[in-house]
Amino acid sequence: MSADQQPVSSAFLADPQFSFPQTRRWKTWELGRERLFERLLGEFRDRPVRFLEIGSFEGASAVWMLRNILTHPDARLTCVDNDKLGCGKRLESNLAASGLSAKATIHWIDSHDVRKHVPDDHFDFVYVDGSHAAANVLFDVVNAHLICRPGGIVGCDDYLFELPEDGSVPKPAIDAFLKLQGDRVEVIHSGYQLWFRKRAGVSAGGGGSGPS
Repeated sequence: MSADQQPVSSAFLADPQFSFPQTRRWKTWELGRERLFERLLGEFRDRPVRFLEIGSFEGASAVWMLRNILTHPDARLTCVDNDKLGCGKRLESNLAASGLSAKATIHWIDSHDVRKHVPDDHFDFVYVDGSHAAANVLFDVVNAHLICRPGGIVGCDDYLFELPEDGSVPKPAIDAFLKLQGDRVEVIHSGYQLWFRKRAGVSAGGGGSGPS
């Protein structure tokens, strides 16, 4: 059975130990997204990997990754959120309710400041799910690429989001980044979300040895 055919479910959203009212209202975590994560992140399961997400909201994706992918004792998750949506307490309580909060670190910062707090070329997976304004999305994707290790993956949520924020949407920003990077990145999924792999040999410190 392939990863995208495995029987997965979002039943944990309704588990009374958790609180995900806005996640359910806006459908920001649902079966299709869960299957995408299962398929594209399965290579990292049971490995001592490091994940970071920009924009953790109420913690649905964080809890799912901790439960299903970050299963190695030394695997770690870093959450970056400025709590402008007022979900910080629910994020903390949901992580605590998962029983896995010891494997997660939260930085309550604007995503523009992420590189002040984490190293470059460090994370195996970076999930970009913060602001939807094009200028902010471009900044987040550039930073995600820099802090992702060569060979790692960056996932961009809401690539096809159509409700303007500050008069703009994410797709043109992500497209511009991909055009600038050329074959230094490899798009591995393009749909409502867009995911790419940072090619080996490309580091934050420079051009590296070129595409592999």
